[in-house]
Amino acid sequence: MNIGILASGGDGAGMNYCLYNLYKKLYKKHKIFLFNRGFYGLINNDILNYNFKYLKKHKNDGGIIIKTSRCKEFEMKKYQDIAVENIVKNKIDLIIVMGGNGSFNGAKELIVRSVKVMFIPCTIDNDVNDSEYCIGFDTACYNCANFIKHVNTTMQSFNRTCIYEAMGRECPAIAITVGNMVDADYLYVGNSCSVENCIDVLRIAKQKKDAPIVILRENLVDIKYLRQEIEKKLNIDVRTCIVGYVQRGGKPTKLEKLNAKKFAETCTKNINQKNYNNSIVVKNNKFVAKKIIF
Repeated sequence: MNIGILASGGDGAGMNYCLYNLYKKLYKKHKIFLFNRGFYGLINNDILNYNFKYLKKHKNDGGIIIKTSRCKEFEMKKYQDIAVENIVKNKIDLIIVMGGNGSFNGAKELIVRSVKVMFIPCTIDNDVNDSEYCIGFDTACYNCANFIKHVNTTMQSFNRTCIYEAMGRECPAIAITVGNMVDADYLYVGNSCSVENCIDVLRIAKQKKDAPIVILRENLVDIKYLRQEIEKKLNIDVRTCIVGYVQRGGKPTKLEKLNAKKFAETCTKNINQKNYNNSIVVKNNKFVAKKIIF
């Protein structure tokens, strides 16, 4: 078979390790096409000339060496048709898509056009439907927790409260997990939370701790406004830190690599069994293939 692999959407540590294991298990029996910058690579017929030795060299790197992108053009029928034309031109039998929810929708569009697809969830937000785990999540939590632990030693020196904004888009998974890891005093992670409630909790926490920790999931409330309200109501010194892209970077954790390898193994097993058009998901702590339905 001729098999294409692409990465789409946000990157996450462990994607290179998954890519390496996919290639390792496939390249002796199949011809592999690595598309540059995700769906843009399909549209532009941009194929990378990377071999197994190169992928092995970078397997422990963060990010994704075949590059990724958020390809708005692929939402348009015109460009979907161009992508399929290139797939046919290269005689590609199957496309492996690595990415999050947007990439999953792109995979569906390929299936509609009779392209065989396998999907592997890769997003630090850990929010792909039906999967308990997505590649990148454990490393993102580890990086975020380490950042907070390092910064909070300084906060303790000055008896300062600090608000840390974590990534997650609309999903609270990172914020909640990191909050447990660093023993946060308040998790501002959903619409049930409020500035008033956060202030009430910190009023009590400040009596017991020198440097209370607030974890804020992005896209909920302006971090500067939250800081101003806390300072005004409690008359305490507050700082803010947006953890940002450090959550995506760095080498994958041991658990990340283990999970990335299992995703690759489950994907290639189903390809060899001719079981196509599946999303590889974690269900009840097991890696399984789930048919992509519309």
